[in-house]
Amino acid sequence: MVPTLLASAYEISEKSALTRILAEAEVLFAERGFDGVSINEVALAAGVCKANVFHHFATKQELYERVLAHACDAFGRSLDALELKEQDLAGRLWRLMEWHNAFLYQRPHGTRLILRELTGSPTVLERSPVFPLIQRNFDRIVGLLNEVADKLREGISPALVAKVVLSLNLFGFQTERLNEKLMVAGSLATRPELQRQWLDLLLHGIEAPN
Repeated sequence: MVPTLLASAYEISEKSALTRILAEAEVLFAERGFDGVSINEVALAAGVCKANVFHHFATKQELYERVLAHACDAFGRSLDALELKEQDLAGRLWRLMEWHNAFLYQRPHGTRLILRELTGSPTVLERSPVFPLIQRNFDRIVGLLNEVADKLREGISPALVAKVVLSLNLFGFQTERLNEKLMVAGSLATRPELQRQWLDLLLHGIEAPN
């Protein structure tokens, strides 16, 4: 009985250490990139010894890829929980924008880490083991918009709309400090109103009707 309890306690401790390693590595890699972070720094931030990190990951590259995959999985799990009952284009776009914007601020470090990967060298990105995960998540968003594709103007694809919606939210997330200053100055609407304006822009364009 005692050995079993000790084994269980060890497993819990190891899981806890792994969780901390992944969480702290995500923060560090998001802030400084792969080359700017050492295993020693990850171990110190996670409150474990360097050997414990290497117990779970043979190399820093393996740790980095696991952290990236973990961030992509978080996006997928959040998407799993999203219920889209809206069958009209405007309603579905609004729900997607609202959900994605909320997710970005719930997982800021993972978001910044994935953005680092996406804005790096195209060749490196294509070889990255997480590229299929990023592609799969994007394809799922496209699939949700494809369900209302008959509402789109001819020549506009669900993939293009998905890219525009995600890009708008990501740019807003990346420039949050600037946005806050512009909002205070009154030259930019606050976030909920800004999202409504984005949606209106997507649906109707910028040119006033004749």
